[in-house]
Amino acid sequence: MKSSMIFMMFSGLVAAGTVIPPQKADLSLTIYGNDRAFVHERREAKIPAGRQKLIYQNVPRSLIAASVVPEFGGVPVTLYSQNYVYDLISLPSMLNKSIGRTVAFYTNGRNPTRLEGTLLAAEPSVMVREKVSGKIYALEKATQVLFPKIPPTMITRPSLVWNIDAAKAGKLQIDLKYLSQGLSWKSDYVLNLHPQRKKLDLTGWITVKNDSGVRYPNARITCLAGEVHLAREENEESFGATRMLKAMPTPSVKEESFAGYHIYKIPFRETIADKEQKQIRFLYRDNVTYERYGKAVIASFPREGETKLRFVNTLRFADTKKNDLGIPLPAGMIRMYSADSNGSTHFIGESRIGNIPADENVTLKIGLLFDVTGEIRVVKYVARKGYRNVISRYTLHNRGDEALTLKLEERIPTYGGTIHLRSTCTAPVCTSRKLTAFIREFTVHLAPRQSYSFDSEFEVIR
Repeated sequence: MKSSMIFMMFSGLVAAGTVIPPQKADLSLTIYGNDRAFVHERREAKIPAGRQKLIYQNVPRSLIAASVVPEFGGVPVTLYSQNYVYDLISLPSMLNKSIGRTVAFYTNGRNPTRLEGTLLAAEPSVMVREKVSGKIYALEKATQVLFPKIPPTMITRPSLVWNIDAAKAGKLQIDLKYLSQGLSWKSDYVLNLHPQRKKLDLTGWITVKNDSGVRYPNARITCLAGEVHLAREENEESFGATRMLKAMPTPSVKEESFAGYHIYKIPFRETIADKEQKQIRFLYRDNVTYERYGKAVIASFPREGETKLRFVNTLRFADTKKNDLGIPLPAGMIRMYSADSNGSTHFIGESRIGNIPADENVTLKIGLLFDVTGEIRVVKYVARKGYRNVISRYTLHNRGDEALTLKLEERIPTYGGTIHLRSTCTAPVCTSRKLTAFIREFTVHLAPRQSYSFDSEFEVIR
């Protein structure tokens, strides 16, 4: 018995009711970053007069049933009830729902005989009691069973079923809104450095992922950036290598403020297939000025010995109109590239950013600086009740062939009293500034193969 015979039986059956096909739907998607989407679509169908079922096919298996909002226009209708049917036809489910019912089946062997009987079990073996003899058959394959009909609760694809009463026959307009899981988006960035010009190129991509179980054809797509609060109900259920691309002219994605968030409207329609990730470019800037420096954070001052310093290779640029940007940047991963002296491009690191409003600085950690070494040694430590005096000596070395800027962020270990700060840091090599009452920053400019030492002192009196 071939499995294609089962398929032939299924294909000839259609659930009772008026089927609203998905073709020619006017479809809009608002996609969030937390595995949720708002779907708005419009369809039209001819319906007969009287009491009937409308079967709205091709909704996602992850649809949130409590969020469905249908509106009807055209022919006057009365809506009595709404069902979300997601019990899909499959061989295991057909077997389970047919236990205790009469089915046809083929016996085992090279010359099978078609018989009828009562289905007794579906697993681990399919067992049938033959109608005439009462003999029980254990079938070798589940496909040996033939079903007389599809159970009324099962359907070929997830659907909304409405029980309505139409005043007359005619065209019915359906405006449907609902929330669904299984759709999400994220932003990815490609950053290309041009060290000779101190400029960078920044390309942003919207990556939409669809695991909802359905295809969204020719949809208008809006992506919302921000932290949308979701109140999860008790027992709530949902049914059911980035590469560098040459910049090409494309319609620009429109960004606008909306209800405390930012939305990105894609200016053309796109089809998103199920089990697909689609990338759409929403940003390209090629004249952004940046600075690069090494950064170390000092939060402890050991009384003995010395502590080695490690400097994080850091890149920073201003997200301002003056710097060829000035747009909100949604959270995502930034992958960074740079060319060597021969013009060959290499991947140099990646960093994740949160949502960054316009007119803020973007700070990226690339990695650890290879050619910079340094150490801190405490040369004086006085601590008694109500008083502390610490002098630390910093020694920094640039072992490389390029000039470097290093920043030392020193965090004073106290939260009270009067603080006095002193240092031997002197311009033009070294400058200092207070970031907060308890944090100061030293900036040191080192030429190739240069070393530099200075003392830092803090005194706390309570």
